[in-house]
Amino acid sequence: MTLSSNNLKTFLRHRSGPLVLIGLALATSGLFKVAAFAREAFIAAKFGLSAITDVYFALQQLPLIIATFMFGAFTLAFAPAFASSRRNGPIVAWLPGLTILGVLIGLALTGLMSAAAPLLLQAIHSDASASAWSTLKILSAAFAPIVCIGIWAGICTANGRNLWTMTMTGLPYLVMTLWLIGAYGAGMLNNLSLPVSMTAGFGLVGLYALVRIVLLQPTSFRTGAVLSLGRIAEFRAFLRQLGASSLENSGYAANQLLMLYFLSRIGTGIVSGNNCAMRIGMLGYNLLALPLAQLVQAKLCAANERDRPAQFQRWIGAVAVLSAVFAVTLFLTKVPIIRIVYMHGKFQGAALNTVASLLPAWICYIFVMSMNAIVARYLFIQSYGSTYVRRQLAAYAAANILRFALARRFDAPSIIWCSVASEGCAMLLNLRSCFALGSGEKLAATLPTASEVAG
Repeated sequence: MTLSSNNLKTFLRHRSGPLVLIGLALATSGLFKVAAFAREAFIAAKFGLSAITDVYFALQQLPLIIATFMFGAFTLAFAPAFASSRRNGPIVAWLPGLTILGVLIGLALTGLMSAAAPLLLQAIHSDASASAWSTLKILSAAFAPIVCIGIWAGICTANGRNLWTMTMTGLPYLVMTLWLIGAYGAGMLNNLSLPVSMTAGFGLVGLYALVRIVLLQPTSFRTGAVLSLGRIAEFRAFLRQLGASSLENSGYAANQLLMLYFLSRIGTGIVSGNNCAMRIGMLGYNLLALPLAQLVQAKLCAANERDRPAQFQRWIGAVAVLSAVFAVTLFLTKVPIIRIVYMHGKFQGAALNTVASLLPAWICYIFVMSMNAIVARYLFIQSYGSTYVRRQLAAYAAANILRFALARRFDAPSIIWCSVASEGCAMLLNLRSCFALGSGEKLAATLPTASEVAG
């Protein structure tokens, strides 16, 4: 069977829009990822794998954990709730109170991180030098801006503006890169340039996000907006969904911190080497899975309930194939990539071997993350997020029990392989539940009831 000229034109006309959208999404994500890699290569060349970078890469995990929450778990619950509220009118009554509350929580986290400085520096086996203390203080200022970026990115997702979502979450890293290069060009590069660039990146973009949020409903931001939140039914429904997604994110954060704890015990430079390997491994997630997951979330939010299972099956298949091809390619070319990105200045052969030994585990872990990015969004939109959360928490617990039990026998890659094994099993169970939603078979046996989710 062949297509006539008119049929072919019709086919291309109907398909060109989604293809262009996906292409723009991947190109936007790629631009910011290139900026992030340029920054990583710059840091490796100028600072190497040292005690200075160990402190910075360990402490930056705290604001990055909040960023992971705001750009992930928060958006999982916020985007459907905001979209539902906007369908009832142009004003979302609970947005001002949520924004003010979020900024206050961000400021509280800044104070808490500063107050806990002695314990944090001891936990990462830092020498508690003046540079380490200053690094911690500077990074602690990034929390409130990250909250603002997350809220505005969630609004963009709910409105179907996927390119804006990726721009808001990726732009801070471009600013960080430009800040570091500017400091080097001005002859002002020093040990504190790393935390200053990170806080500046999130701070400038966060300020822009806050202005956009306020301008969306300028007359609604007033005293008492926070106090009225409890009386808004839509906000309470949002909190129930956020509670489920937050539990999973808390487990993820604890898992990442424990992973750093075990890596820091192995020796100097391992934490930095792990960060380099993770950045390369995250290529497939940032360039492919995350942009597609954000696009899928917007599409599924807008689709009617009957069509969602079929849409999910198409997207999860595409993500699986693309992620697998990318993972295999990355594994086969890992050493040349490490040389191109990091092999400059103080980054020498021993550092290359450290990163290369960690990279295979991270490639597999990121494949699991890529699949879960689609699975989680589908289950949350279908109001079965608690199923996903329970299994992920069990996976995090299993990985860390294994690490504690075999800590003295493990090398650095084994610490990551524990997560690959446990979270991979959880991913397979979650996929089974997703397909059960589409077929309707054994649904009650694999998923909670609606009343259980509401409870």
